[in-house]
Amino acid sequence: MGQQARDAILARLKTALCARGANDGANRLDLLTSALTAEMDAAAFSSWIMRHCREYDLDPDWIFQGKGRDAPPDCPVAMTPVFAMAVTHPRTGHWQLREIERIALAPRIVGPSRFVIRMDSPALEPRIHKGAYLVVDTCRDARDRPQAAAPQAREKTAPFALDILGKGLVVRMLPYGGGDDGETTGEDSGIPLEEAVIGDTGHARIVGRVVWVAQAL
Repeated sequence: MGQQARDAILARLKTALCARGANDGANRLDLLTSALTAEMDAAAFSSWIMRHCREYDLDPDWIFQGKGRDAPPDCPVAMTPVFAMAVTHPRTGHWQLREIERIALAPRIVGPSRFVIRMDSPALEPRIHKGAYLVVDTCRDARDRPQAAAPQAREKTAPFALDILGKGLVVRMLPYGGGDDGETTGEDSGIPLEEAVIGDTGHARIVGRVVWVAQAL
């Protein structure tokens, strides 16, 4: 089980805990980091998640796979956690989840592999304003798009969320798509899924691609 899959499971676990009103349990997850969960083997991690499912009566199918009785219903809106971008663990320097507010969004916009952040920088204005709400998709298809083509071949770009040591999440425009149909797969993307060298940011872990933006016009 890769770290990105574990991060998605943790995000769904926190969402389910909040939906149950188990705020203390959800807040405890904020103390965890990718580095800490990475130290567990797959069996230990699964057992730890299952303990939460039993304690809070959560559906493990949704926590692990994003489907099941705890999947968000197809209703007009749901209160969705919004996470800060600049929160990092003091020891590892990696970004960690910390909820700062909740906003109403249609569940189909968020989905099991997505989470919401609030843009804390004007770096991408006027395209993305400071204070905008961004939905980041962590699924493999969404993250396997950055290209390593020559600069002259980079015609399309898309915003990606990168975990940069000591900075937290940073959103950058990266080359996206390729070939005649503008699509590519992870096998031919040329950039490792977990890490890439992005301009002046150095080594950055690709957390996901920004697939939805809400901001004032």
